[in-house]
Amino acid sequence: MSDIKKYYFSEIVAKDTGVEEAIMLSNLYFWVQKNEENQHNEMDGKYWTYNTVREFVEQYPFWTSNQIRRILDNLEDKRYIETGSFNKKGYDKTKWYTITDKTLVILQKDEASAETDIPF
Repeated sequence: MSDIKKYYFSEIVAKDTGVEEAIMLSNLYFWVQKNEENQHNEMDGKYWTYNTVREFVEQYPFWTSNQIRRILDNLEDKRYIETGSFNKKGYDKTKWYTITDKTLVILQKDEASAETDIPF
């Protein structure tokens, strides 16, 4: 049973842009928050996380590379995330991701709603 993974996501984001995007955003939010807690990967006054599409495929084996690119593009187009390039080597094309203020507001609203919706 330890191989079972659970995925959490925002209902608000899922309604706006799709379940896949909401799942990915939840992952990015987790890592950006973790980096902020650890004071790690701070650039331009924001905390960031990074991954290659190949690494995302390893995390989400049910998505293809093209699906992941589309999901990330959709999140950026809808202004849930920002992307950057802070790699030390010019040939390294790994993208960096951070969440936007819009995302923070939505996820905080979603979390507050979830806390009051618990039926027990």
